[in-house]
Amino acid sequence: MADFKLNGITPDGVGKIKLGNVDVQEIYMGSTLVWPSSVLPPGQVEICDLIWTDTNSSETELIAGGNIPILTNQADWYSAWQAQTPAVCYVDFDSNNSSYGLIYNYWARTAVKPPTGFRLPTSNDFSTLAKSPCFTGVSNFNRYGANPGNWDPSQLTDTTELGDSGFNSQGYGYGQLNFASGVVTFPWFQSREAYWNDRTSPLGPGNGYSIQGSTLGGNLFGDSTTWMFFIRFVKDA
Repeated sequence: MADFKLNGITPDGVGKIKLGNVDVQEIYMGSTLVWPSSVLPPGQVEICDLIWTDTNSSETELIAGGNIPILTNQADWYSAWQAQTPAVCYVDFDSNNSSYGLIYNYWARTAVKPPTGFRLPTSNDFSTLAKSPCFTGVSNFNRYGANPGNWDPSQLTDTTELGDSGFNSQGYGYGQLNFASGVVTFPWFQSREAYWNDRTSPLGPGNGYSIQGSTLGGNLFGDSTTWMFFIRFVKDA
């Protein structure tokens, strides 16, 4: 039986559907429980016939075998960029930020081994999030943010639908290398969270979510080997 959906999205848990002010606990079709679904294991969420990981990847295993090194300083990161080799790091090169997931360089995005059955998203996978019925015409991506997440409340002042999809984007920013100086920065913490795609279209390799005004908005990044992004994996439902 197909999953229960509202506007193409399977609500991710109790408290996401209300009857008046009361949380709906279960929904049945006859005697069959259709929501909440117990089909997907923890760490996954279905959105418009795509199943996404709902946290940023911390995977380092290479498709070809071995592991991507976790670098701890910008000098080593710059050297990896010059050598065009896969590398990952934590935000601010600080292992205390390991709960945010790993940030991957340009070459690591396609070298890292996805979980079984999953793949690196295409730009079309990300654009699905901005199309009907996933996207219902309200000009924000709030449903893909975490509630409350790590978003700056002084910027994210409109919390309508925030967190409704279970995608769980937290607002951990991204990284960028200045190729001329070798300096690495981690901008837009609490205001954006950016993810790699597999660059199968001319839209460029990067895609992210950003706060635009009072709401979250989708933002497409251009093609640059200096970007440093998180990864969410996806598969067809």
